[in-house]
Amino acid sequence: MVKHLLKDFLSSPRGAMGFIALLMLAAEFLIMVMIEIVLKPVFGPHISVVFWEFLDPLLLIVIVTPFIYVLNVRPLERQKIILQQQFSELSITAVTFESREGVMVTDADNNILRVNHSFSEITGYTNREAIGKTPGILHSGRHNKEFYRNMWQILARDRFWCGEVWNRKKNGDIYPEWLAITAVLGAEGQVTNYVGIFSDISDRKAGEEQLRKLTAHIQTAREEEKTRIAREIHDDLGGTLTALKMDVYRLAGKLSANEQTAPLLERVESMTQLIDNAVGVTRRVISDLHPTILDDLGLVAALEWQCDQFRKRTGIACEVICADDKDDEKKLEKAPAINLFRIFQEALTNVAQHSGATRVRVEFHQDDEEINLSISDNGRGLPEGHVIAQTSYGLRGMRERVAQLDGQIRFDSPPGGGLRVAVTLPPAAGNNEERKI
Repeated sequence: MVKHLLKDFLSSPRGAMGFIALLMLAAEFLIMVMIEIVLKPVFGPHISVVFWEFLDPLLLIVIVTPFIYVLNVRPLERQKIILQQQFSELSITAVTFESREGVMVTDADNNILRVNHSFSEITGYTNREAIGKTPGILHSGRHNKEFYRNMWQILARDRFWCGEVWNRKKNGDIYPEWLAITAVLGAEGQVTNYVGIFSDISDRKAGEEQLRKLTAHIQTAREEEKTRIAREIHDDLGGTLTALKMDVYRLAGKLSANEQTAPLLERVESMTQLIDNAVGVTRRVISDLHPTILDDLGLVAALEWQCDQFRKRTGIACEVICADDKDDEKKLEKAPAINLFRIFQEALTNVAQHSGATRVRVEFHQDDEEINLSISDNGRGLPEGHVIAQTSYGLRGMRERVAQLDGQIRFDSPPGGGLRVAVTLPPAAGNNEERKI
């Protein structure tokens, strides 16, 4: 305690000067004693008085100068370095504060203390209008209380939060921004301020929307082209194969069964088998391009048919559960129906190639509020913390199909393990598929 008090006293200008004055008095006294009692009796008769008068201040300077440097000069040099560092930091802060990003500084109670010029340009609120208010003046109403509660929980834990926020300008326009909030800590570790830095990402969101529309347009064009090709294969190649099969049957009927025609009948039988195989391949290609059952009987029937085909091809058990009446299900728009079917096909492909599952469960539900499709298996699932890679075209394709319908897709593990793909679409999904790009 006494040590700290003495240190604080000597660190102050008044304390340092007092100590130096006291030191000079003590040094002067010691010098006088040494000269008068020790030096003069020994050397006095042989040295002039001028020397002793010169020696007194010289010894005083030699003794006191190191203390003056330690107590006054060195602290001033250290203070100069600190001031230079602070000036540099303030210069950087000033440049940052007046950057193109909006900056807002609040106290620990979230009251705005200062905003920069970019804040005013983006939001429309001047410095005078914003000071004393809370950031709540910018709330758009698009985020619920849970959103802000989670944000403050992360801020309290990590002292930092960043994310996309929809805010409202002074003129009422709602805009998206990328916001980063940093907590400023005091000497004792308590939060003294919050600094929010944000940028208007309206242009980026507009670009993403255009890209989403273009993706939807490409998907629609692809499905239409697949439908056209499937129709032409059905009408042209299917008709040709049917005619060939009829001619082969007619030829077989005209050949009588005897030793001379037996080789010909065997060739005709082989041709019939080849034609039957070609018809089967043609049907499978047509179904892969565009399942006609989807147009004729609706999504649930198409899911059941695809599930049956998958079970026959892989031996993996597959069931479709639908709590709705199939007549009601036919009301589903074309775009969500074909996209949900393609997502289901991709999910089954992943199950067959990667999961090692023995069972697949498909659930479909549609009401006035949302459309739900869930595909779950009992396979190995995704590793914890798995991030979809750029090369995971199947999973990324699912996300793109759901995004173009303003829906949500989730990849998680059901209680029994494995992988679950859960898709949720709004009831009006697909109604805007013909919007201009």
